[in-house]
Amino acid sequence: MSMKSRTLRRWIVVGALTAPLLVFSTGARAQDDEGFAGRWQTNFGAMHIEQDGDRARGEYETKDGRIRGEVNGDRFSGLWSQSYAAHRCFEDRMGSQYWGRVQLRLNDRGDRFFGRWSYCNDDPGSAGEWRGERRHHRR
Repeated sequence: MSMKSRTLRRWIVVGALTAPLLVFSTGARAQDDEGFAGRWQTNFGAMHIEQDGDRARGEYETKDGRIRGEVNGDRFSGLWSQSYAAHRCFEDRMGSQYWGRVQLRLNDRGDRFFGRWSYCNDDPGSAGEWRGERRHHRR
């Protein structure tokens, strides 16, 4: 058998062995392509987010919390607001004087996010971290 034939044979074997892995990983990722939409358990309580294209909005348990923003791939950037918080802003946003900026990022599997938040218009991260884990429905 020539060198060219052996090389071609190796590539065919490698392709046959790795193709199922590519199909499996693509399928697994496709199930998680929900973006930020869904139910989450976060360090601010349960949160539900609805996403329509690059826009997302939701609610979370802490003091009637709401969140709104834009999604760009695995990143969410927007605002949060509550009925009360430790710091009051000088202007209203989302119908409240208790608000701030938030930036979140999904992990590679799409089942967790990590982010930072602020009060009012300060840089996200100046007030703390925001973490969440996707809640899956059980049948």
